[in-house]
Amino acid sequence: MLASDFGGAALLVQLAEAGRLSARLLKYPQIEPKLLAAVDDPLRKRITALTSRVPDESQNLIELIASRRQDHSSGPGDRELGTKLFARACATCHQIAGLGKKVGPNLDGIGNRGLDRLVEDILAPNRNVDVAFRTSTIVTDQGRVLNGLIKRTEGARMVLVDSKGEEISVATDTINQNVLSNLSPMPANFGETLSEEQFRHLIAYLLSLRSS
Repeated sequence: MLASDFGGAALLVQLAEAGRLSARLLKYPQIEPKLLAAVDDPLRKRITALTSRVPDESQNLIELIASRRQDHSSGPGDRELGTKLFARACATCHQIAGLGKKVGPNLDGIGNRGLDRLVEDILAPNRNVDVAFRTSTIVTDQGRVLNGLIKRTEGARMVLVDSKGEEISVATDTINQNVLSNLSPMPANFGETLSEEQFRHLIAYLLSLRSS
């Protein structure tokens, strides 16, 4: 990921300054901590100058959550299409009925949470983060910045799992910083990557997963 080292971080800032990508990207919860950890003071000041002009996203998020709830109420999606969407977009980290990866919480019976909680969990994953699934930001003595869930230690190496469900191994004696975050490793941009129609399908599938 570009934000994980100085060169990549500098490129992101240059693209934002040139207007080739939104400065809001620099404030994403999954990007900002790694970005700030990878840069020096001059570049950090340029990032601050860019992001200080980005309006608060909280109201937009509140409105998006309300909109997605209304979308479902006015026209529920297709469960079968939602099943396929889950396999493509979610099973890299979540498991249902033994299928998928065990990175995030198991989702058997998740339909019991109800519509309101499901919409919030998907669109605002950092609001309710179980302590067992908080990410860690690790900075190595080479300046490498890693972000993910610490899954295990194997001898002299620590193994993390990133937001794509991929394992990253790092030698423990190269770790300079290891900071536990309050953030979820789950991407916080599903409101952008999933269309309204896709979101309805996914919700229809998840709501069908109920346990007694």
